[in-house]
Amino acid sequence: MKMKRLYTLAIFTLFFVASTYAQAVIVFEKQRHDFGTIEEQGGNVSYDFAFHNKGNEPLVISKVRTSCGCTVPEYSEEAIAPGDSGHVKITFNPSGRPGKFSKSVYVHTNTIPERTILRILGEVTQSKTAVLATQYAYRIGDIALNALHMPLSTIVKGRVAIDSISVANVGADTLVPRATGVPEHMCVKFLPETLHAGEKGVMLVTYNPDAIDDWGYRRDDFNIEGTVVDATTLGDARYNTITVSGVLQEDFDSYTEEQLEKAPIMVVGRQLVDFKVVEGTEKVRREIYVVNAGHSPLEIHKVRVDNGAIKAQLKKSRLKPGQSTLLVIEIDPMRARSNVMKSDLYLISNDPSNPSQSIRIVAEFR
Repeated sequence: MKMKRLYTLAIFTLFFVASTYAQAVIVFEKQRHDFGTIEEQGGNVSYDFAFHNKGNEPLVISKVRTSCGCTVPEYSEEAIAPGDSGHVKITFNPSGRPGKFSKSVYVHTNTIPERTILRILGEVTQSKTAVLATQYAYRIGDIALNALHMPLSTIVKGRVAIDSISVANVGADTLVPRATGVPEHMCVKFLPETLHAGEKGVMLVTYNPDAIDDWGYRRDDFNIEGTVVDATTLGDARYNTITVSGVLQEDFDSYTEEQLEKAPIMVVGRQLVDFKVVEGTEKVRREIYVVNAGHSPLEIHKVRVDNGAIKAQLKKSRLKPGQSTLLVIEIDPMRARSNVMKSDLYLISNDPSNPSQSIRIVAEFR
């Protein structure tokens, strides 16, 4: 009887030992991978963590969890037989993640312990074009610019004005940008004409004020094409338009002291023209005097007004010393944009002391 008990105990012990050591065992060749330095714009990077089942039972991966949405795992859901091998593929997306990184990957299996930790690390650097893109405030396709507006300030008649806007190709392809719709009094060139990926350059604008019959403040626009690989024009003009502005006037800096003493002086009768209340839809007019109080002829080059409801006309644009003329100002209530008008009218002349004089025009419509 005693021998029978011992035999039964031995069988139970062998069964217990066998069941205890019947176990899948996962062994990774490495649990840490360093990608080193990778570019932010270089696309995803991946690594296969190879492993072997060193146990005597099939190995099953139940799930793989990562510490960041930028890290995506791939693995086989089929059981790995004893002695066979497999891998867990980890893909990391560096876009928008400059700097050093260290990400954990948790592999859950039917082993003891049931969780194995893998780790990927490295450093994400910005590409040359990405760094360039952060240095410029504006984009037209793959061309980055430090400005979309070129203020030339004073543009002196008789002199060519030259200025530039810095540009860079922040795309991956070679581009040949070009300006279209350029006014005749302007010339626009890109230097260099061909911009390779990551290359800097300038957009050079040459402005000839003598090629246009205009004075005072002026604003011109042109478009930029060739900033995308297929050489098509960007559809929305707001995103590919460059503006050039400045005030065109005579070269007063070249005047001698004698010329300045004998220069014309424009005196305007009123700086404010108040139409008060304008009732109905009929046009109304006011007149003010303009006098040359200087010692040489006064040339009134232009009468500028930006409100479509206002028209202004001089009786004479050239006044000898002591002469005067009338400036007729007319308001059309039908073209008024609101019930209250507050606008400025400008007289541009060869008076070096005040080449652009403003007249305030106000009215109320009922």
